[in-house]
Amino acid sequence: MLTTIALITSIVLQFVAMGFAISLIRSTKYNSSWILLSIGLMIMAMRRLIEFMPYIDMPPFLKLATVNNWLGVMVSFLMVVGIFYIRKIFQHLESMEKVRQKAERRVLNAVIFTEEKERKRFAKDLHDGLGPLLSTAKMSVSAVKGGEINEQFKGIYDNAIQAIEESISSLKDISNNLSPHILSNFGLYKALRSFTKKIEQTGKIRIDFNSNLKEQRFENNVEVILYRTICELIVNTIKHAKAQKILISLDRVDDMLKLNYLDDGVGFNFNEVFEGKTDGMGLNNIRSRIASLNGSFDVDSWPNEGIIITIQIKL
Repeated sequence: MLTTIALITSIVLQFVAMGFAISLIRSTKYNSSWILLSIGLMIMAMRRLIEFMPYIDMPPFLKLATVNNWLGVMVSFLMVVGIFYIRKIFQHLESMEKVRQKAERRVLNAVIFTEEKERKRFAKDLHDGLGPLLSTAKMSVSAVKGGEINEQFKGIYDNAIQAIEESISSLKDISNNLSPHILSNFGLYKALRSFTKKIEQTGKIRIDFNSNLKEQRFENNVEVILYRTICELIVNTIKHAKAQKILISLDRVDDMLKLNYLDDGVGFNFNEVFEGKTDGMGLNNIRSRIASLNGSFDVDSWPNEGIIITIQIKL
């Protein structure tokens, strides 16, 4: 009785498996290995039926043992051939994953390109539009100095000149931050040297920047992404880390660009950041940008232990 129940259960399971396999043939785009495996499952179900025949008193119109054995040989053959060819499915999945990654990089590169293009356009509009207007206003107000100014209006005049000069200075800083001309004209090393010196002049933090790049130039995407990355890391350190010092090394070693970024701040739990449990301070955005260059981005940080970031980009 138990043997009969076991055989019936086995037959049902075999036919269910066969049904699922056949229903997936279309999804596999009629892959030959999947068709062979489906046929193998079908024959295995038939074998189970043959094994069940003696239990229902059917006349032995065939030599069931011989047929069953030959069906077993066929199943083994189909399974071996199917498994041998099933690697094509994995190769197809691997190629599709590569296509997906390339598509993601293309989209991200297009976003970065568009973003930088808009930054340059906006910076140019500010520089060419508001710049001349402020300069004209300053010249107009300065022209008043040639005439007589009583004591009542002298303070107003001085304040107006000072406000215009500060506006012009702020406009230059905003324009330069949006699209630093030094990066496009002189390269990554000088742009980063200028930015780190400007930050140090504020007295908020000490930055040690070392590099062997000097006059070397790279693809525009590489320079822009690395420049934006380092600037964002520095700003994040100042805003969040309560650090006293930042160490930055950016070197070219053969065909690799290697960036090491360290600070002595309060650190953070980077697992929580990358799992989306905290704000993340832009690290996920940075990692995506580095990935668009086929680069690696590694973070090591724990609370009260600072941060170490390593970036490597193959040129």
